[in-house]
Amino acid sequence: MIKYVFFDFFGTLVDYNPSIHPDYNAPLAFARRAGSEISESASNAYWQMAWDDLDAEAVRSGREFSMYQVAQRYWRSIGAPPIVAGAIDTLIAEYLDAWTVNVSPAPHALECVADLSSDHALAIVSNTHHPDLVPRLVRQFGLHTSIDRIVASVNVGWRKPHPLIFEAALREVDAAAQEVAFIGDNWDADIEGPRQAGMAAVYVGRATEHRPSATLKELPGIVRSLT
Repeated sequence: MIKYVFFDFFGTLVDYNPSIHPDYNAPLAFARRAGSEISESASNAYWQMAWDDLDAEAVRSGREFSMYQVAQRYWRSIGAPPIVAGAIDTLIAEYLDAWTVNVSPAPHALECVADLSSDHALAIVSNTHHPDLVPRLVRQFGLHTSIDRIVASVNVGWRKPHPLIFEAALREVDAAAQEVAFIGDNWDADIEGPRQAGMAAVYVGRATEHRPSATLKELPGIVRSLT
């Protein structure tokens, strides 16, 4: 019997477009405050390179990386100019403030979690690079009244679909795998990974011929039909 529902966050409960860059260029502003005369195009390239290199390492190892690592790598790439105490923290805060402008609740997300929370314990299990990002957005969008726990990869140290993040999530709610349905939009991270861990899984991503997809509006009925 399904007693717990684990949700992915980005692309599942909230919509975002990773290809849209924030209007405010926080890395360039950081470089300017440090006295660097780097061009905007070069700054953007170094910032993206920091992300790409760390992400490639994470894909290979399953180890999650943090925004602090991204910012540190970017700072070294632009020549490690002298910075004041707290400058890295300011860069991260400004970047996240600008990036989250383009994040919004997915259609029917609020209704879905409110419905399921009436007879299931709900948790979010998210790949994310900053420990406060998902809790902040959960509160901002009013999801906090239905969500019991948040398990972030940056806190666990492992990202989906590595087995250790699913083990951590099960420990967090004191659940057995067969009691959990995992909901997500990424086939490898949110469907194959949970299934290999012994959970049921429901795909809400882009449908294909071999990967049928549910909507959040349909989800409560689907979860309650699982045995």
